[in-house]
Amino acid sequence: MKDFILKKYPTLKYLFAALMLCFFLLVFRIKTTHDYFGLFLVWNLFLAFIPLGIAWYAEAQTQVINNNPRIIALLAIWLLFLPNAPYVITDLIHLSYSPEDWFWYDMMTISVFALLSLYFGFESIRVWRKLFVKQIAAKWVNLATVAVLILCGFGIYLGRFIRFNSWDVVINPLELLYTIAQYLINPIQNHRVWIFTLSFGLLLNAGYFSFQFWLTKKQNHDSTC
Repeated sequence: MKDFILKKYPTLKYLFAALMLCFFLLVFRIKTTHDYFGLFLVWNLFLAFIPLGIAWYAEAQTQVINNNPRIIALLAIWLLFLPNAPYVITDLIHLSYSPEDWFWYDMMTISVFALLSLYFGFESIRVWRKLFVKQIAAKWVNLATVAVLILCGFGIYLGRFIRFNSWDVVINPLELLYTIAQYLINPIQNHRVWIFTLSFGLLLNAGYFSFQFWLTKKQNHDSTC
């Protein structure tokens, strides 16, 4: 684990700086206004980090990839929590409660939290892709990535509009399954669900593959320097 942390040190250094920026923006707002608006972002950021924490754990435990039951369990938990990462983008909806004098500041604060959360999600996908690309053809890995990000769009809809949480799979599975079944059985009647799912899913795919392209280009540039 020590070697893994040292290997991740450059990434952790920048993540720590980003976290400090997030908390500075939030604390300054609270101290200045004595209003706890935005405090929910801390919890949402923590939930957004869980997928990356799971992916890093799998990466550090190299034997996990050869343990089918364990890898399936980790992937299931990761997929369950993954929508929490891009979900923070939808927290911009809370700007409707922001005072006029603080509107732009609150927009910046939520955007910084959202971008960091999105990074957590994208980086976790990149780690899993790197683990599987040696065992599975690249086209199938890409197809799985597209499908996972579209599922994220569906998960975000369930969280933002229906108010389900990741842990409802355990504490409220029947209602969750019933709701999903209704959407599947009556797709036309629930067309807004699928429009949101596909729109957000395609947006996330565009974001992720742009992120992957930029990172690959940067790594190639660094290796030639």
